[in-house]
Amino acid sequence: MKNKLPHEFVQKVKDVIAAKETLEGEVKRVTKDGQEVWFNNSIMPILDENGLQIGEVIVRYDITEKKSFEKLSITDPLTDLYNRRFFNETLTREICRATRDKSFLSFIILDIDYFKKYNDSYGHDAGDKALSAVAGALKNSLHRGGDFAFRLGGEEFGIIFSGLNQEQSLQFAEQIRASVEKLNIPHSNSTVAPHITISLGLVVINFAEENVDENGFYTMADSALYKAKNSGRNKIVIHENEEIDFF
Repeated sequence: MKNKLPHEFVQKVKDVIAAKETLEGEVKRVTKDGQEVWFNNSIMPILDENGLQIGEVIVRYDITEKKSFEKLSITDPLTDLYNRRFFNETLTREICRATRDKSFLSFIILDIDYFKKYNDSYGHDAGDKALSAVAGALKNSLHRGGDFAFRLGGEEFGIIFSGLNQEQSLQFAEQIRASVEKLNIPHSNSTVAPHITISLGLVVINFAEENVDENGFYTMADSALYKAKNSGRNKIVIHENEEIDFF
């Protein structure tokens, strides 16, 4: 196997052993052929009759199969993005985190412009390939641990990300829009462009100033997407309390 254990993990093991405590956690390793292998590790001190530590015992279980089943339960099989079920869980968790940290949280709903016409023209096999290609562009646009991409259903996708203000979120959304356009997938029946494009609805909430629940997040982003699609498509509309801005 390759990849050394993270420094933070090694240090935590040392600290736990020094404190005569028990540590349990999951560790991922990568084999030489690129396969992920997961282990559940338990590290427990061995004490003598006087309470002095004379060693430690490490118990390791291979949980790779369990992890594979977990991934299947939260992943869309066609695009390999997270599915709607995991979206619901993630949005709730991220709202709680942003509320606690009083930080920015953003959400994009996007869909492929005139996708039904695309399927009618090129067939469902080509449609599936287009969905996978768009999903790949979305995934490649995410570079931070707090970025999540989902297939919400059909040709509709969602992206949750944190820590960016309104201007930064707009720039990020534009990078996503441009990345799909650069795929240059032909779409002869689109009235927007000769290739596949996407429309995006964006909502950005600063939880230091206001609070929004899951329904509010989704409704506002969906409303912005509706306006993007009805004002020309292949664009981003950001939801605001009183007005709508175009990018």
